[in-house]
Amino acid sequence: MDCQVTIYTRVYNTEEFLPQCLESVVNQTYRNFQHLIIDNGCTDGCTEILNDYVKNYSWVKLIRFEKNQHSIDNSKWINTPYFAVLDSDDWWEPDYLERLISFLEENDLDLAVTGTMQYIQKQGVSQVMRKLAQPVVLTQRQFAQNYPQLWTFPSTAWATIQKTSIYKGTDFSGTLGLAYGGDTMQILKYIEHCSRIGIDSSALYHYRIHPKGMTYQYDPRRFDANIAIYEQIKNFLETHHTFDAPKQDWLKRVHLSSMTVTLGLLRDAHIPADEKLTECVRIIEHPLTAAALTSDCGEREQWFSVIWEIVFSAMAEETLVDVEKLHSLLRLLAPRCCGAVRSGNPGLFTREPGLLDALRKDDWGQMVRQVMELIVQKRYSKQFDLGQALGSLIPAKTPLAGMTDTRFFREYSEVCMLVLSKGYSAALEQMTGLLLEQKKLYAKEVFLELYLSLSALEEQVPAFLFGKMQLAWLCLNQGRREECQALADELTEMGLDSEELSELRRALEEQS
Repeated sequence: MDCQVTIYTRVYNTEEFLPQCLESVVNQTYRNFQHLIIDNGCTDGCTEILNDYVKNYSWVKLIRFEKNQHSIDNSKWINTPYFAVLDSDDWWEPDYLERLISFLEENDLDLAVTGTMQYIQKQGVSQVMRKLAQPVVLTQRQFAQNYPQLWTFPSTAWATIQKTSIYKGTDFSGTLGLAYGGDTMQILKYIEHCSRIGIDSSALYHYRIHPKGMTYQYDPRRFDANIAIYEQIKNFLETHHTFDAPKQDWLKRVHLSSMTVTLGLLRDAHIPADEKLTECVRIIEHPLTAAALTSDCGEREQWFSVIWEIVFSAMAEETLVDVEKLHSLLRLLAPRCCGAVRSGNPGLFTREPGLLDALRKDDWGQMVRQVMELIVQKRYSKQFDLGQALGSLIPAKTPLAGMTDTRFFREYSEVCMLVLSKGYSAALEQMTGLLLEQKKLYAKEVFLELYLSLSALEEQVPAFLFGKMQLAWLCLNQGRREECQALADELTEMGLDSEELSELRRALEEQS
């Protein structure tokens, strides 16, 4: 009797799990099948296990490659009406084929899907991964309309029964070369040719989670696969005119979730930290990522944690952290606070939890206060340029823009904090008091320039005239007669007629 279904299994170095996989095929209650197995260049004991399997069961067809191949076109070996995929580290319930083929034929389906149990190898625990309370049968359009609720079920080639005729008539170009997610792309393309899709209420597929599984290994091409899957889903929904705002938001969240997993695998990969940072930049600068990673999404802090762990590992390896790469990441994750991270100072954030917390939350106010506190306390004055760090946080076109003088920040910390918090009037009052005390002031000319800027912003004419006069006397005392003369003329043009201005002019004449 001709076989009805081909079971397709590709094997690469899963010796520990392969016997359970094969045993689940042997124990199927539905017997009208053949088992097509690809020995994909195994270097452990899988080849011996498969050779014994072939000897014992006539319905096995074994094909061997000398090297592990990511891309294999299996369509030329499948000539049965249906086929099913079983990964070599997973297994089926005994009634997998019987139940799904009956479900497919009774409902005239092009794709039959079952739920999945996941087995966590490390813990020895099995739990439901995805399962419906009631079976559903949908047209392709209905499936598109309900995609966010159902998409995880037909998101892999395994846990399905497919029609070979549809499979062979589908253009899978661009999917076979994917290092990750190739089966997801294939099933998405397959669905485009399905008139009816059914999801059973069972959970007949057992998916094993273990550290050696390809899903849990980092590959630089994984990100490209994530983008390809995003675009495939988007195009499918657009084709059915169902890609409305809620689905757009949903797909962004799916994308971010995929990227979070990818970054976690990158963090744990055994590659140099600098290469990890380069890959992080590639991921985070992609337009899809930038559009999805809003300031209020939960993934932002997760991404920050992963990236900073990579920075930690770079410093532990005594690798010079490339600040340009780090800034490329932080510009999206912490746009208001990223300026504080300067060349040579990432180690500061590892020592000061408060700074790192401010950076993580992108809390500009907390960051400014924390850096100012360190400046006042004269901490890390020899190791790090805190003035540069604080200056980089000051927005352009504000009164302290361009200021990086650490001592200036320390001497006038209260004034500076008032200015940074836009308490200009209170800052002016404090500065006026310091000027009236007639004490020697550090960087007095810079101090006066700031005073004049604040006076102008607050439209405080008396303070502005007072500041101009102070600056004129400073220029005179430093022998800068021409500048003093210009300031005196400005004061006259502004209508000032005072004894102090007359005294200033007499002093100017005495120096001529």
